[in-house]
Amino acid sequence: HDHDEEEGHDHDEEEGHDDHDHAHAHGSEDPHVWFDPIRVADALPALSQALAAQAGLDAAALDECVAAYRSELTALDAEVEAILAPLHPEDRLLVTNHDALGYFADRYGFQVIGTVIPGGTTLAQANPVGLQELVELVEETGVAAIFSESTHSSDEAEALGREAGVQVLSLDTGSLGPADTSSGTYIGFIRTNAQKIAEGLG
Repeated sequence: HDHDEEEGHDHDEEEGHDDHDHAHAHGSEDPHVWFDPIRVADALPALSQALAAQAGLDAAALDECVAAYRSELTALDAEVEAILAPLHPEDRLLVTNHDALGYFADRYGFQVIGTVIPGGTTLAQANPVGLQELVELVEETGVAAIFSESTHSSDEAEALGREAGVQVLSLDTGSLGPADTSSGTYIGFIRTNAQKIAEGLG
């Protein structure tokens, strides 16, 4: 996908966006597009058409569901903005286990300043030299929390947290939580992660 052409996201013309540039590249490097609820909302019509065509579902009924859910996602986006509003720009710095929050960072004005595991894959191993550089970066920037992921080992992130003297908080990134938990739906998943980030960096 090419997000530079989408309305409101022209990086070359968007004033002040330089402050939020980060080292990850979208596409093959970061598949976690679901961290931007507006992108998800924008994808719903195409998904609906594919479902109607492939599964023989009622297109009109699907359109109604899509319209309702897009409204919910727009409201969710505003709610996330409100949850994150207390964070000053200088506090919107993310250090994560691996590069999963690029779309979230783009949407809500954060900068991903470092990842424990380089690149977008969770299969790579953390580099001790890189970890030491991250410790220094965390200390220099005053980042208040490091974010690990509930679906992956947090050993390296925990080691980084101990070395740098900051807390490590676990986010759901790759899948929803159990159905009976706060992150058991997509909306709950985004809301809960936003709350954890706001609390961790606030």
